[in-house]
Amino acid sequence: MSVRLDRGEVWTATLDRPERANALSAELVEALHAVLDEAEAARPRALVLRGNARHFAAGFDLGGLGAETDASLALRFLRVGLLLERLLAAPYPTVAVAEGAAVGAGADLVLACDHRLVDPAVTLSFPGSAFGVALGVVRRAALGDRLVTGVPADLPAVLAGPSPTRPPHDADAELAALARSVAAPGLRRRIAAYADRTLTKEPA
Repeated sequence: MSVRLDRGEVWTATLDRPERANALSAELVEALHAVLDEAEAARPRALVLRGNARHFAAGFDLGGLGAETDASLALRFLRVGLLLERLLAAPYPTVAVAEGAAVGAGADLVLACDHRLVDPAVTLSFPGSAFGVALGVVRRAALGDRLVTGVPADLPAVLAGPSPTRPPHDADAELAALARSVAAPGLRRRIAAYADRTLTKEPA
């Protein structure tokens, strides 16, 4: 099980792949889509996304890259992009609680939520531009310097407070930018080169 779901008046979905630092595998992304499918019908008062103390989510899972193709990777990124858009448009408030590292697609998962409660020791980072993938760029530009809305200890107050007012968001522009970036030839090669640089600690 890659997501633990606690149902109640408020639902809590906990990413549970500690052996992979909660990196977003295809299976984890589909499990989160399934959570949103269920929540769309149940309409909880709010949905909270959590990781663990070390990792909220360590980005797009690059494990098994040798078996991937440009097409399979493009599909995976598009499914992540659709997941972000579903969170942005969810018919209930959403809260991300990041007590540990949030990188790349994991950081974008944080930004897709209404409330973004991030430990002061955690820096959100977005390495996608290093391999030419435009995931979450419209949302980040719209938020500007308002990426974080509080710290994890604020969760009870956030849940007790009013529903937030959501800023305008251009989902079509977001998904179009992502689709163009993953459709460019050589996606697997670009990601593999980035992974090699990361493993050898060269700058991306």
